[in-house]
Amino acid sequence: MQKRSLALLMAVAVAAVTLISLTIAISPGDGPVARSYEVTLSVSEGGSYTQYSAEGGNLREILEDALGEEVVIQSNGNVASYKGIESSKDTAWVVFIWDGTGNWSANVAGKLHDGAELVLQLSARIAIDNSYAYEAPTLEITKEVYFFIQIPSMAEIESVATAESSRPDSNNRDLTVKERFTILLDWLERAGLDYESVEHGLWIKGRGSNVNEALVDAVRSSLYPGSEMMVLEERGVLEYYLAGDLVHSHLTIQQMYGWFVTFLGWTDTSLANGDWTYWSQFAYNPNARTMDDARQWTYNTMSLGMHDLTRYHYFALVLQTTSERDSEQGIWMALPTPSEIGEELL
Repeated sequence: MQKRSLALLMAVAVAAVTLISLTIAISPGDGPVARSYEVTLSVSEGGSYTQYSAEGGNLREILEDALGEEVVIQSNGNVASYKGIESSKDTAWVVFIWDGTGNWSANVAGKLHDGAELVLQLSARIAIDNSYAYEAPTLEITKEVYFFIQIPSMAEIESVATAESSRPDSNNRDLTVKERFTILLDWLERAGLDYESVEHGLWIKGRGSNVNEALVDAVRSSLYPGSEMMVLEERGVLEYYLAGDLVHSHLTIQQMYGWFVTFLGWTDTSLANGDWTYWSQFAYNPNARTMDDARQWTYNTMSLGMHDLTRYHYFALVLQTTSERDSEQGIWMALPTPSEIGEELL
């Protein structure tokens, strides 16, 4: 088992090199620009990053809006120079985009959206077989995220634990379902939450470089302030500890990054009758025109950690029992909207 701090984990993530082609799509399209995007552009200068707010319909417009005549862009879309410093056979000016899950990648497709984080950097060029790789930025990006946590029926969860008391849970054969429930109760009691509080639900806020980091930060800062955090990684599972106890764990494989293993002591639990008790996860539509429309909640069909934090800012986690593991059960209709978040969190 290897101990890692959050800072080290993020440093490892951004230190990886990124394969890119030589031509970056930053030239205008053939037709008129459909819309304009507001983004943040950071430029690597002298070992630090200078941040600019920029607006435009494509990367060329973004760069020129932020940097003016100091940036020279070739006809093929590549950045030729910045402040008179040109690309060379060993280095190249590369535009990177942060994917919102903690990683930088070369923005060869010229992708943009409101709130995107971009970096222009003179990166070392590394030959790999018949292609090149370029060192990714070391700039650390974190975002604020809001979570609604709810257990609609504690009596139901308790009855599940009682009925399945002698059965091991589905993810950890060392613990029974009853023992899982005891751990859940312990977390709630330490936070001063009674049955009524969690059945009503509560909003918490955290910050991180991906949704799972933000979730654990929200749990720590809102429910267990002052608790020391430790992060461990073992056999493809990332584990977050508060005051020495496991509060959250998730898978790290790329396609399922952030898939819950446990949260507040509870794991996906298969019952003898075929039902499942698990944390249902919902995300609020980042393109919603209002923060007061419950129809904008959607059931998560991808792992929590795969959501882009530059777009998604509101999530709901609901511990429920259903006859189908991935059933929405219409819960989103009863979820509060972001407009109901208390002023103390805003």
